[in-house]
Amino acid sequence: MIKGLVQRSAMPDPAAVLRSLACVAAVAVVAVQWGPQGSATAVVGAAAVAGATALQDSPRGRVTVVLLVTAVAGLAVLLGALTSGFSPLFVAVATLWCFGASMLWALGANPGLIGAASAALLVSAPPVTPTPTSVVVTWLLAVAGGLLQVWVISLWPPLRWRNQRKALVAAYRSLAADARKISDGTVGGGPAADPEPLAALRTAFTAADGPSRRRPATYRGWYALPERIADTLTDVARLPARSDALALALAEAADTLAAVADTSRTGRVGADVAIGRFDSVAATVDGSESVVVQKLSTQLHEAVAMRLGDFVPSTPDAVRLRRPELRTSVRSAVDVMRSHLDRHSPVLRHAVRLAAAVAVGCVVDRYAEGAYGFWIPLTVLMVLRPETAHTYTRCVGRVAGTLVGIVTASAVLVILNPGVAVSAVLALAAVGVACVLSGIGFIAMAAAVTAAAVFLVDIGRPDMPPAVADPVLAVLFGGALALIAHVVLPDDALTRLSQRAGELLRTEIDYAATVIKAYVHELDDPAETMTSAWQRAFRARAAFEATTGAMRMESRELRHWLRSYRTALNAVTSSCTTLEDQLPAQPAVTANREFVLAVDEYVEALRGDPPTAASPWRVDCAELAAAEARLREAVRRHGPEEGPARLLVAEVDTITRHVSAISVSPSPTSVR
Repeated sequence: MIKGLVQRSAMPDPAAVLRSLACVAAVAVVAVQWGPQGSATAVVGAAAVAGATALQDSPRGRVTVVLLVTAVAGLAVLLGALTSGFSPLFVAVATLWCFGASMLWALGANPGLIGAASAALLVSAPPVTPTPTSVVVTWLLAVAGGLLQVWVISLWPPLRWRNQRKALVAAYRSLAADARKISDGTVGGGPAADPEPLAALRTAFTAADGPSRRRPATYRGWYALPERIADTLTDVARLPARSDALALALAEAADTLAAVADTSRTGRVGADVAIGRFDSVAATVDGSESVVVQKLSTQLHEAVAMRLGDFVPSTPDAVRLRRPELRTSVRSAVDVMRSHLDRHSPVLRHAVRLAAAVAVGCVVDRYAEGAYGFWIPLTVLMVLRPETAHTYTRCVGRVAGTLVGIVTASAVLVILNPGVAVSAVLALAAVGVACVLSGIGFIAMAAAVTAAAVFLVDIGRPDMPPAVADPVLAVLFGGALALIAHVVLPDDALTRLSQRAGELLRTEIDYAATVIKAYVHELDDPAETMTSAWQRAFRARAAFEATTGAMRMESRELRHWLRSYRTALNAVTSSCTTLEDQLPAQPAVTANREFVLAVDEYVEALRGDPPTAASPWRVDCAELAAAEARLREAVRRHGPEEGPARLLVAEVDTITRHVSAISVSPSPTSVR
């Protein structure tokens, strides 16, 4: 196997997976025993989608997210139940729903996958003449499955969520104690801020992440903000003489941090009151002390905003999920999707491709009189993604995974010829396997999801005879339809170039991050890890050059951008090579924790936010520059005095300068 192609992620919490499967099983029993004909597939599928969403590692708005997903899945099930008996109307509704659901990719990968799952619930509806009772009962059961998942995660959050909550509380309580000690002048000879709770907090949020896992800024803020508050308190403790006003402000800051750590029902009110008192006292601090107090005030306001359920100002409005902001959030999300109604947008082109392919698949399913024609639109939904950089390779890989899953599950049905109860048990087992395989690879995931879908469909259509050849032919037809859709409506050439450039920069950044992190962290096999990162960057560079070679560079602005991009990228590669060549035999794991933390913060800022279909890669230049400044200051204060640390700072400065130049420069699409 080529190095770097597969990256494993953490296993889900087994207890949380079992609780989620228990909810799916409970809904399955009700749907099979008392549900309308053909409703079991949609009902069990909706509960499984809500359960998968509940298992996602999202620190904010978990319950609200699952409620939104339940509403979307319930609406898809309702439309499928209403129109399944009328083929022309069903095809039209499925086409429109798939188009709208595909536009969710503008908000990110998870919303896009949820949209695809809801579309699968709709197109898999059996052609049964609906009645008012059957429609209402099917919809109620689908919504009940999602609400059951909400109830379970509210009572028993996954273990990692509980650990993160405990670590957050411990960190803020420790910061409150540190601020109080500085205010009283009882710091002593030790560090002004206790580093242990902060280290435990970072571990709770990042221990399960892979070597190149990217987290959005909203996720990183949960553990980065307490670390920045600790740095500010350390700066305050270093002041030679502190005024009474500053001491009083620190006391109020300690009360504010303690209120943020309070998880009781009165904690929200206490935090709001405490930050008001701090603002009143902070306004009395003047002179040189006012600079550090203003910095602390900004950080405390962010902490209180997160405690009250608001978001820090830099967070996109589209992800504001707390109750007071829900209406604004939905409106903002719609505005984001509307902004992609442009013929050059990769999200819009994907939506058109998917809707057209699903429409053709539904027409073949409804009018070709084949028992397994529904697998054509289902295959399109499972394999088609807005991936400009890996259109055909990943599409073919997903088709292969789908074939493996459908052959395996269909063979089981042919051999066992089970009843509905046994098929339900097999479906639950397949859903559990899909949860276990999540993050291992898209091919394995496609196989597991397909196997679960085979058993789910068998529950809702018990009169359909089991077969292997017909489903395989339908999957092959659906995969071919997806590839043809990409050929007929490809992404814009400049969009492909922008995607390739973003992928190349992302892999180069991963290589740089791996090398930089090796200076302070022990790796199991440093040579193997860095070689894998370099090979991924090499393959991305080859793909980028192939894309540029296939284009006609008639625009002078485009040729200038290409030269600047290559120059900056070569400078980053040169700095990484220098760092790798001078890598010390033993990392500075015993160095001052502030130095190690500064390196980790810089690496996270360098990796930027996760790429999406709408934006392949982006980095916050201000955050990157601030992280580089903190690293430089940490080396000056506590970093090792040997040459490697000084070399690291010098090359990091080069990397920061050139990455920032790439980030702020116009993209290839700007020359349209």
